[in-house]
Amino acid sequence: MPRLPKLSLSLLVPACIFILYLGLVCGEYFYEHAELNDQLALRQSEQIQKDLFRMRHVVESSLLTHDLERIEQEVALVSTDQNMMVYVILDSSSEIQFANHIIWRESNATNVLEGYSADLHRIVITNNKPYLKVNLDRLSIQAYYPLNANSRYSYSNSVELIYLEYDIANILSEAVDSLLKRFIEIWGIGALLLSLFCVMLHYLLIRPLTQLSQAAKNLDSPDFNTDIVCTSTELVNLRDYLNQVNGRLSRSKKRLNDAEQRWLFVVEGARNGIWDWCIATGDVFVSDRWKDILGYQPYELDNDYSVWESRLHRDDKAQVLNTLQNYISNQHEYYESVHRLRHKDGRYIWILDRGKIVEWDELGRPLRIIGTITDVSGDVKSQHITTDKQGHSGLTDLINRDVLADQLYDLQVLSRKTGQFSALLMINLDNFKLINDALGHQLGDRLLMQIAARLSGTFSSAGLVARLGADEFVILAKNFGNEIDQASKRALALASEVRQLIGRGYTISEQNLSISARIGLVVFDGIESLEPQILLARADSALEQAKDSRSNGCAIYQPELDQNQVQPFKLQNELKLAIQNKQMSLVYQPVVDQAGQLNSIEVLMRWYHPQYGYISPRKFIASAELSDCIFELELWALDQVCELIQTLQQANATVPLMSLNVSSRHFHQDHFVNVVMNRINAAHVSPALFQFELSEDVFVVNANVARNKIAELQRFGVNIAMDNFGGGSCAVHLLQGIRFSQVKLAAVYIEDIEYNPETFNIVNAIVEFATKLNFPVVAKQVENKQQLNLLTHAKCTWFQGYIISRPLAHDDIIQLIKTQLSLSVVQ
Repeated sequence: MPRLPKLSLSLLVPACIFILYLGLVCGEYFYEHAELNDQLALRQSEQIQKDLFRMRHVVESSLLTHDLERIEQEVALVSTDQNMMVYVILDSSSEIQFANHIIWRESNATNVLEGYSADLHRIVITNNKPYLKVNLDRLSIQAYYPLNANSRYSYSNSVELIYLEYDIANILSEAVDSLLKRFIEIWGIGALLLSLFCVMLHYLLIRPLTQLSQAAKNLDSPDFNTDIVCTSTELVNLRDYLNQVNGRLSRSKKRLNDAEQRWLFVVEGARNGIWDWCIATGDVFVSDRWKDILGYQPYELDNDYSVWESRLHRDDKAQVLNTLQNYISNQHEYYESVHRLRHKDGRYIWILDRGKIVEWDELGRPLRIIGTITDVSGDVKSQHITTDKQGHSGLTDLINRDVLADQLYDLQVLSRKTGQFSALLMINLDNFKLINDALGHQLGDRLLMQIAARLSGTFSSAGLVARLGADEFVILAKNFGNEIDQASKRALALASEVRQLIGRGYTISEQNLSISARIGLVVFDGIESLEPQILLARADSALEQAKDSRSNGCAIYQPELDQNQVQPFKLQNELKLAIQNKQMSLVYQPVVDQAGQLNSIEVLMRWYHPQYGYISPRKFIASAELSDCIFELELWALDQVCELIQTLQQANATVPLMSLNVSSRHFHQDHFVNVVMNRINAAHVSPALFQFELSEDVFVVNANVARNKIAELQRFGVNIAMDNFGGGSCAVHLLQGIRFSQVKLAAVYIEDIEYNPETFNIVNAIVEFATKLNFPVVAKQVENKQQLNLLTHAKCTWFQGYIISRPLAHDDIIQLIKTQLSLSVVQ
């Protein structure tokens, strides 16, 4: 797009004013010119009509007295008007009887008169109505005026119409000349006034603005001066604002300089090294602290890109450069890497390297990156330490670490002395075992290293950062205030910050990983001196509470959490004995269509503990997934279902589809398909009677492997369903090409569907989306008729919930299948 020339206001404002004024004057002139033509023509037409009306009476009275000479005289009188071009009296055959020019008499008007029309003549006589026309092309007025001569007179048949054509060119010309003269006078006077106005505008507005603009160029110079005469309030305010801005600029420069010094002090105080890389030129600035981390003096290293790249460990180099290039190419949102750099003494140290693009060119390409490095060698090395009691999973095995125990004792003493609350944050990584099993322990260790480095690099100044177990970390933080409410809020804010930090994506061996965390908090003031294992047990109780979706992944310990609760670490030990002691059982919940006809049955686990009573499946299954117990539980459930199918087949009953939940950890085991198919085949049961329900997180890691396993199971005849559909943990494109026998709508949409119209609209959209993919939709956890009616209206295929049937015991489900009873609740 071409650039417009820059013009001064001294030229631009007067030009715009004069152009606008000229446009208004010209518009008014042409408007009045058109109006003048119409008014003159109308006025002349009215006068002609009056004259014709008088002439008709003259003709009639003259014919009555046979005084034709009088008609001659009247026509001659009309001829004295120089603008009268044609004035004739015609008979019925268009013969001219009287005319303003003698030569036309006794001639046919059609032959001698150019503007005359015999057709209009007849129309006017027939209608007995005058016809007048203003012909601006000819600049004349034409008139056809009928004569109502009395037929009793012999001469009356000789005349019947007056035709005239009146020239208005001279009248219009004179009027236009007068109009033009008047508008020239108005334009001249107006132009003179506008010139005076523009001169005043220049001295009162444009000139002060120009002076202020020139002064603004020197705003940051010591000799800045705005001593300019301003006549308007706005200009005075602008001048004063420039003076204020000048003062603020000076103060801002000082604050910026101070902030830069403080920033450098903080960075150096945090023991972080700074680097600044200009991508276009390859120039790199590294701070003295950056060099110090690698054991060099400030003068010993050059500011060059090769200084950094040449010190990368050869095993890390390809991954680090690839991660950095992906960030520069905008494939990742940020640059972060944990890798090794060669120290001056030849050893390698682990550093946490983070950077951010701070400058781009006009095409959006990155030009400059600034970042920091942090020495995290101690934190990374701690990830490789194997405890003596690695085979045990209880908290009592973990708290024997002397350093952590001593820190907890010291932190309580500090809280008592200062009167400040402290906090213990226990961090549990969600689905870490799934990632570890799917990607291998080597990549799992790399992920832990990066998480540990990230936590240490960010929160080490707030307190101690330690690792408890394979997927648990601890942060001890102090100085949260002397009021419990304030301390609790600050601890929750810190926990939220930790979750956001961990939730940022990771790139490991070109694998893009994401992981979330749950955090249990204990806030204490040290007045009640507690053993470290008690504080950790309380944090573990809060961590269990953080599983609730309403907690946003963070929960603070409350004393009531200990009542009637069995701790997760105890559950893992108890689960190993639960199957042997026959504490586990299965229940079966029907899935029906709108008519109540049975389609499939979901198999659910129940655990009755002799000490704690019934334990929630949500609790013990989550605990089982943290260990290998989940494999044994799900294979036991498969065997029980095989026996149930054999019982139904022996009774000649129609066996519905049996749906079993399979954990993502179990599904990702290398031999999962072979193990389950061997058990199904050994029981001589058709695989088509089984449906495995998979959660969306099965695609979180190794999505291609998961898709291949699903395809392999389907080739054997096993049905595959997706649970928690629409929950949001699975990218939609990963579902492409997979044929699910069912998708179960996420229960979160059912809870408030009857109260929230937006939720109903979302359910409609999800069901419509699934239908287009040919996925039958199951609405689960339907509790009342209103929910059922809304889900039916949303066109869900099948329904499951307490309003249809509670989960049934072994004998009850057999009886239901045999009787083929309808479970419809639709009225």
